[in-house]
Amino acid sequence: MKQEKYLYFRGCADEDNVGTDEYCIPASNIMAISPISATALEIYFKSIKNQSVAGVNDEINHDKVRLTIAEHTHKKATDAIVQAINGGPHDDGFIVIGDDVTTFTDNSTRAAGEFLAGTGGTAIANSIGAAVVSSLTAVAGGTTLWHSYGAGALSTEVAPTYERTRVGNEIISTIKVDLTGLACKGDAANDVIGLAAGGAAYIAKYKTGSMGIIHRAEVLALEVPGQGTATITTDIDVAFNASAVLAYDGTAGTAEINTGGFGFVGAGYTGPLTAAGAAAEDYIYLVEGDNAATTGVYNAGKLVINLYGRASF
Repeated sequence: MKQEKYLYFRGCADEDNVGTDEYCIPASNIMAISPISATALEIYFKSIKNQSVAGVNDEINHDKVRLTIAEHTHKKATDAIVQAINGGPHDDGFIVIGDDVTTFTDNSTRAAGEFLAGTGGTAIANSIGAAVVSSLTAVAGGTTLWHSYGAGALSTEVAPTYERTRVGNEIISTIKVDLTGLACKGDAANDVIGLAAGGAAYIAKYKTGSMGIIHRAEVLALEVPGQGTATITTDIDVAFNASAVLAYDGTAGTAEINTGGFGFVGAGYTGPLTAAGAAAEDYIYLVEGDNAATTGVYNAGKLVINLYGRASF
Protein backbone atom coordinates (compact mmCIF):
# COMPACT_ATOMS: atom_id res chain seq x y z
CA MET A 1 0.00 0.00 0.00
CA LYS A 2 1.42 3.35 -1.04
CA GLN A 3 1.95 5.76 1.82
CA GLU A 4 0.32 9.20 1.59
CA LYS A 5 2.79 12.08 1.85
CA TYR A 6 1.94 15.35 3.59
CA LEU A 7 3.37 18.78 2.81
CA TYR A 8 3.96 21.25 5.64
CA PHE A 9 4.21 25.06 5.42
CA ARG A 10 4.70 27.61 8.19
CA GLY A 11 4.95 31.37 7.62
CA CYS A 12 5.48 32.94 11.05
CA ALA A 13 8.88 33.92 12.47
CA ASP A 14 8.16 33.08 16.12
CA GLU A 15 6.82 29.67 17.09
CA ASP A 16 4.70 31.35 19.78
CA ASN A 17 2.73 33.12 17.02
CA VAL A 18 1.72 30.08 14.95
CA GLY A 19 -1.86 30.49 13.73
CA THR A 20 -3.51 30.91 10.34
CA ASP A 21 -0.12 30.82 8.57
CA GLU A 22 0.48 27.12 9.26
CA TYR A 23 -0.73 24.50 6.81
CA CYS A 24 -0.38 20.74 6.28
CA ILE A 25 -2.08 18.97 3.38
CA PRO A 26 -1.76 15.69 1.41
CA ALA A 27 0.62 16.04 -1.52
CA SER A 28 -2.00 14.36 -3.69
CA ASN A 29 -4.19 17.46 -3.30
CA ILE A 30 -1.88 19.55 -5.50
CA MET A 31 -3.69 20.94 -8.54
CA ALA A 32 -1.04 23.29 -9.96
CA ILE A 33 2.11 25.29 -9.26
CA SER A 34 2.22 28.71 -10.87
CA PRO A 35 4.46 31.81 -10.87
CA ILE A 36 2.61 35.00 -9.90
CA SER A 37 5.50 37.48 -9.93
CA ALA A 38 9.26 37.56 -10.43
CA THR A 39 9.74 36.54 -6.80
CA ALA A 40 6.64 34.53 -5.92
CA LEU A 41 5.24 31.09 -6.61
CA GLU A 42 1.81 29.74 -5.67
CA ILE A 43 0.82 26.13 -5.07
CA TYR A 44 -2.89 25.38 -5.56
CA PHE A 45 -4.57 22.52 -3.71
CA LYS A 46 -7.98 20.87 -3.75
CA SER A 47 -9.71 22.69 -0.93
CA ILE A 48 -9.84 21.13 2.52
CA LYS A 49 -12.48 23.73 3.38
CA ASN A 50 -14.46 23.12 0.18
CA GLN A 51 -14.82 26.82 -0.55
CA SER A 52 -14.16 28.75 -3.73
CA VAL A 53 -11.76 31.67 -3.97
CA ALA A 54 -13.67 34.70 -5.26
CA GLY A 55 -12.14 36.42 -8.23
CA VAL A 56 -10.07 33.39 -9.31
CA ASN A 57 -12.59 30.83 -10.51
CA ASP A 58 -15.79 30.34 -8.59
CA GLU A 59 -16.28 26.94 -10.23
CA ILE A 60 -13.09 25.52 -8.69
CA ASN A 61 -12.73 25.11 -4.95
CA HIS A 62 -9.11 25.36 -3.90
CA ASP A 63 -6.66 26.52 -1.26
CA LYS A 64 -3.31 28.09 -2.06
CA VAL A 65 0.08 28.61 -0.50
CA ARG A 66 2.44 31.38 -1.59
CA LEU A 67 6.23 31.00 -1.53
CA THR A 68 8.59 33.93 -1.84
CA ILE A 69 11.59 32.89 -3.95
CA ALA A 70 14.80 34.36 -5.29
CA GLU A 71 14.12 36.35 -8.45
CA HIS A 72 13.41 34.23 -11.55
CA THR A 73 14.03 30.87 -9.82
CA HIS A 74 10.55 29.47 -10.45
CA LYS A 75 11.78 26.38 -12.33
CA LYS A 76 14.38 25.58 -9.69
CA ALA A 77 11.84 25.97 -6.90
CA THR A 78 9.19 23.88 -8.67
CA ASP A 79 11.74 21.17 -9.44
CA ALA A 80 12.81 21.13 -5.78
CA ILE A 81 9.21 20.73 -4.60
CA VAL A 82 8.54 17.87 -7.04
CA GLN A 83 11.78 16.13 -6.06
CA ALA A 84 10.87 16.45 -2.39
CA ILE A 85 7.50 14.80 -3.03
CA ASN A 86 8.81 12.03 -5.29
CA GLY A 87 12.11 11.40 -3.50
CA GLY A 88 12.69 9.04 -0.66
CA PRO A 89 12.76 7.55 1.68
CA HIS A 90 10.24 9.57 3.67
CA ASP A 91 9.62 7.17 6.49
CA ASP A 92 7.07 9.36 8.20
CA GLY A 93 5.49 10.75 5.03
CA PHE A 94 5.94 14.29 6.41
CA ILE A 95 7.74 16.75 4.11
CA VAL A 96 8.58 20.28 5.22
CA ILE A 97 8.39 22.56 2.17
CA GLY A 98 8.56 26.02 3.75
CA ASP A 99 9.19 27.04 7.35
CA ASP A 100 9.97 30.62 8.39
CA VAL A 101 10.20 30.10 12.15
CA THR A 102 13.48 31.49 13.49
CA THR A 103 12.69 31.61 17.22
CA PHE A 104 11.36 28.57 19.06
CA THR A 105 9.49 28.23 22.33
CA ASP A 106 12.68 26.94 23.99
CA ASN A 107 14.40 30.21 22.90
CA SER A 108 16.64 28.43 20.38
CA THR A 109 17.07 30.14 17.00
CA ARG A 110 18.05 29.39 13.42
CA ALA A 111 18.56 31.21 10.12
CA ALA A 112 15.55 32.87 8.51
CA GLY A 113 13.71 31.93 5.33
CA GLU A 114 14.55 28.25 5.03
CA PHE A 115 12.99 26.20 2.26
CA LEU A 116 13.23 22.57 3.32
CA ALA A 117 12.31 19.09 2.22
CA GLY A 118 12.87 15.53 3.32
CA THR A 119 13.52 13.97 6.69
CA GLY A 120 16.12 15.69 8.79
CA GLY A 121 15.36 19.10 7.29
CA THR A 122 17.71 18.91 4.29
CA ALA A 123 18.01 22.45 2.89
CA ILE A 124 17.13 22.84 -0.80
CA ALA A 125 17.27 26.61 -1.31
CA ASN A 126 17.72 29.14 1.47
CA SER A 127 16.21 31.88 -0.69
CA ILE A 128 12.72 30.40 -0.46
CA GLY A 129 10.31 30.86 2.43
CA ALA A 130 7.33 32.84 3.69
CA ALA A 131 4.64 30.26 2.96
CA VAL A 132 1.11 31.36 3.85
CA VAL A 133 -2.42 30.24 3.18
CA SER A 134 -4.05 33.43 1.95
CA SER A 135 -7.79 32.76 1.77
CA LEU A 136 -9.75 33.52 4.96
CA THR A 137 -13.37 32.96 5.86
CA ALA A 138 -15.32 36.23 6.07
CA VAL A 139 -17.07 36.78 9.40
CA ALA A 140 -20.47 38.49 9.14
CA GLY A 141 -21.02 40.85 12.05
CA GLY A 142 -17.73 39.87 13.68
CA THR A 143 -15.88 42.19 16.04
CA THR A 144 -12.94 39.98 17.03
CA LEU A 145 -11.20 38.99 13.78
CA TRP A 146 -9.87 41.45 11.21
CA HIS A 147 -11.66 39.66 8.37
CA SER A 148 -15.10 40.77 9.57
CA TYR A 149 -17.79 42.97 8.02
CA GLY A 150 -21.01 44.61 9.12
CA ALA A 151 -24.48 43.92 7.72
CA GLY A 152 -24.54 47.34 6.07
CA ALA A 153 -21.50 46.48 3.91
CA LEU A 154 -23.11 43.42 2.35
CA SER A 155 -23.39 43.95 -1.39
CA THR A 156 -26.42 42.57 -3.19
CA GLU A 157 -23.95 40.66 -5.40
CA VAL A 158 -21.27 39.18 -3.13
CA ALA A 159 -20.00 39.58 0.43
CA PRO A 160 -16.51 41.00 1.13
CA THR A 161 -13.70 38.45 0.85
CA TYR A 162 -10.32 38.40 2.55
CA GLU A 163 -6.76 37.18 2.03
CA ARG A 164 -3.64 37.37 4.17
CA THR A 165 -0.11 37.07 2.80
CA ARG A 166 2.99 37.09 4.98
CA VAL A 167 6.50 37.63 3.62
CA GLY A 168 8.89 37.48 6.55
CA ASN A 169 7.71 40.21 8.91
CA GLU A 170 5.64 41.97 6.22
CA ILE A 171 1.91 41.20 6.34
CA ILE A 172 -0.44 42.04 3.46
CA SER A 173 -4.12 42.07 4.42
CA THR A 174 -6.36 42.03 1.33
CA ILE A 175 -10.03 43.08 1.33
CA LYS A 176 -12.15 42.62 -1.79
CA VAL A 177 -15.37 44.63 -1.78
CA ASP A 178 -18.25 44.69 -4.24
CA LEU A 179 -20.26 47.95 -4.30
CA THR A 180 -23.44 46.70 -5.98
CA GLY A 181 -26.47 47.77 -3.94
CA LEU A 182 -24.49 50.03 -1.60
CA ALA A 183 -25.40 53.70 -1.45
CA CYS A 184 -23.81 57.12 -0.98
CA LYS A 185 -25.71 60.16 0.29
CA GLY A 186 -23.65 63.01 -1.16
CA ASP A 187 -24.27 65.63 1.51
CA ALA A 188 -20.69 65.53 2.88
CA ALA A 189 -17.30 64.01 2.21
CA ASN A 190 -16.07 61.23 4.52
CA ASP A 191 -19.58 59.88 5.11
CA VAL A 192 -19.95 56.10 5.15
CA ILE A 193 -20.94 54.12 2.05
CA GLY A 194 -23.30 51.25 2.84
CA LEU A 195 -26.77 49.86 2.39
CA ALA A 196 -29.36 52.66 2.48
CA ALA A 197 -31.51 50.40 4.66
CA GLY A 198 -28.87 50.73 7.37
CA GLY A 199 -26.66 48.43 9.38
CA ALA A 200 -23.03 48.80 10.45
CA ALA A 201 -21.04 49.14 7.22
CA TYR A 202 -17.47 48.37 8.29
CA ILE A 203 -15.53 46.17 5.87
CA ALA A 204 -12.79 45.00 8.28
CA LYS A 205 -11.25 45.63 11.69
CA TYR A 206 -7.70 46.86 12.31
CA LYS A 207 -6.10 44.09 14.39
CA THR A 208 -2.39 44.78 14.77
CA GLY A 209 -1.74 41.26 16.04
CA SER A 210 -2.95 39.84 12.71
CA MET A 211 -2.23 42.74 10.34
CA GLY A 212 0.88 44.32 11.82
CA ILE A 213 1.36 48.09 11.96
CA ILE A 214 -0.13 49.43 8.72
CA HIS A 215 2.30 51.69 6.89
CA ARG A 216 1.20 51.50 3.26
CA ALA A 217 -1.94 50.86 1.24
CA GLU A 218 -3.00 49.90 -2.26
CA VAL A 219 -6.54 50.39 -3.52
CA LEU A 220 -7.41 49.16 -7.01
CA ALA A 221 -10.57 49.23 -9.12
CA LEU A 222 -11.23 45.91 -10.84
CA GLU A 223 -14.61 47.26 -11.96
CA VAL A 224 -15.51 50.94 -12.19
CA PRO A 225 -18.16 52.05 -9.68
CA GLY A 226 -21.42 52.28 -11.64
CA GLN A 227 -24.53 54.40 -11.22
CA GLY A 228 -27.80 52.63 -10.54
CA THR A 229 -30.34 55.05 -9.12
CA ALA A 230 -29.79 58.82 -8.69
CA THR A 231 -26.11 59.80 -8.86
CA ILE A 232 -23.07 58.19 -7.24
CA THR A 233 -19.46 59.19 -6.74
CA THR A 234 -16.44 57.30 -8.04
CA ASP A 235 -14.24 59.09 -5.50
CA ILE A 236 -14.16 56.51 -2.72
CA ASP A 237 -11.76 56.68 0.23
CA VAL A 238 -11.02 54.47 3.24
CA ALA A 239 -11.49 55.61 6.83
CA PHE A 240 -10.64 54.07 10.22
CA ASN A 241 -12.99 54.73 13.13
CA ALA A 242 -13.33 53.41 16.68
CA SER A 243 -17.09 52.93 16.25
CA ALA A 244 -18.47 49.55 15.20
CA VAL A 245 -21.93 50.92 14.38
CA LEU A 246 -21.40 53.53 11.66
CA ALA A 247 -23.94 53.01 8.90
CA TYR A 248 -24.87 54.61 5.57
CA ASP A 249 -24.34 58.39 5.72
CA GLY A 250 -22.58 58.13 9.10
CA THR A 251 -19.71 60.52 9.79
CA ALA A 252 -16.41 58.61 9.77
CA GLY A 253 -13.99 61.52 10.12
CA THR A 254 -11.03 62.33 7.90
CA ALA A 255 -10.16 59.40 5.64
CA GLU A 256 -6.80 57.78 6.35
CA ILE A 257 -6.53 56.62 2.71
CA ASN A 258 -7.38 59.29 0.14
CA THR A 259 -7.47 57.42 -3.17
CA GLY A 260 -8.31 60.22 -5.59
CA GLY A 261 -11.12 58.19 -7.16
CA PHE A 262 -11.70 55.38 -9.64
CA GLY A 263 -12.65 56.58 -13.10
CA PHE A 264 -11.41 53.55 -15.04
CA VAL A 265 -10.50 49.89 -14.58
CA GLY A 266 -7.03 49.71 -13.06
CA ALA A 267 -7.29 53.11 -11.42
CA GLY A 268 -5.94 53.10 -7.92
CA TYR A 269 -3.84 54.48 -5.13
CA THR A 270 -0.50 53.23 -3.82
CA GLY A 271 1.34 54.88 -0.97
CA PRO A 272 1.40 55.62 2.75
CA LEU A 273 -1.65 56.51 4.80
CA THR A 274 -2.63 60.04 3.81
CA ALA A 275 -3.81 61.15 7.26
CA ALA A 276 -3.06 60.29 10.88
CA GLY A 277 -5.64 58.51 12.96
CA ALA A 278 -5.63 54.77 12.18
CA ALA A 279 -5.50 52.99 15.53
CA ALA A 280 -5.54 49.40 16.70
CA GLU A 281 -9.08 48.01 17.08
CA ASP A 282 -10.53 50.63 14.71
CA TYR A 283 -13.15 49.55 12.19
CA ILE A 284 -12.49 50.17 8.49
CA TYR A 285 -15.09 51.87 6.29
CA LEU A 286 -15.52 52.92 2.67
CA VAL A 287 -16.41 56.60 2.60
CA GLU A 288 -17.29 59.25 0.05
CA GLY A 289 -14.29 61.25 -1.13
CA ASP A 290 -16.46 64.21 -2.12
CA ASN A 291 -20.08 65.39 -2.01
CA ALA A 292 -20.85 64.77 -5.68
CA ALA A 293 -23.49 62.07 -5.11
CA THR A 294 -27.21 62.61 -4.63
CA THR A 295 -28.57 59.64 -2.67
CA GLY A 296 -27.18 57.30 -5.32
CA VAL A 297 -27.05 53.52 -5.34
CA TYR A 298 -24.22 51.63 -7.07
CA ASN A 299 -25.00 48.99 -9.68
CA ALA A 300 -21.34 48.06 -10.25
CA GLY A 301 -17.91 48.45 -8.74
CA LYS A 302 -15.27 46.09 -7.39
CA LEU A 303 -12.38 47.33 -5.23
CA VAL A 304 -9.34 45.51 -3.90
CA ILE A 305 -7.67 46.98 -0.82
CA ASN A 306 -4.20 45.80 0.21
CA LEU A 307 -3.03 46.99 3.63
CA TYR A 308 0.68 46.50 4.27
CA GLY A 309 1.62 45.95 7.89
CA ARG A 310 4.87 45.34 9.70
CA ALA A 311 4.84 42.80 12.50
CA SER A 312 5.94 44.35 15.77
CA PHE A 313 9.12 43.20 17.48
